[in-house]
Amino acid sequence: MIRRPPRSTLFPYTTLFRSGSLGKDEAENLIEFIKTTLQSKVHEVKVTKRLSSHPCAVTVEEMGAARHFVRTQFQSIPEEQRYKFLNPTLEINLSHPILLKLSSLRTTNQTLAQLVVEQLMDNAMVAAGLIDDPRTMTARMNQLLSMALQTH
Repeated sequence: MIRRPPRSTLFPYTTLFRSGSLGKDEAENLIEFIKTTLQSKVHEVKVTKRLSSHPCAVTVEEMGAARHFVRTQFQSIPEEQRYKFLNPTLEINLSHPILLKLSSLRTTNQTLAQLVVEQLMDNAMVAAGLIDDPRTMTARMNQLLSMALQTH
């Protein structure tokens, strides 16, 4: 017979990562920064508790149909119209280390913070299967790596 530890010993472990989350004012400021950075690429930015290991995820109504449309029709549609068609919602995990650092980075190095936000959005779109050619992210990724390596 396998015995489960008492709930009292599990409680601190389950709340460990949630305690490192942003406060309400910081969260609202970060959400506003993300919205202004992404502008027309995102319909809404909202906080989610569904994510544990990812900083963010993209949700789209009728995700299956959107993926099919991306594979078959997106080559002929300009990027800005793609986002208007998909109307994606960016769900963010405020207890993820990337977003915790991003909250402070937006005031100290806004250029780097904007690059990180755009990269997070593209990463979420790739993970959702909504970007047909991820090679478009290469230039930004190289720029992020260059900025990261400047400090070392």
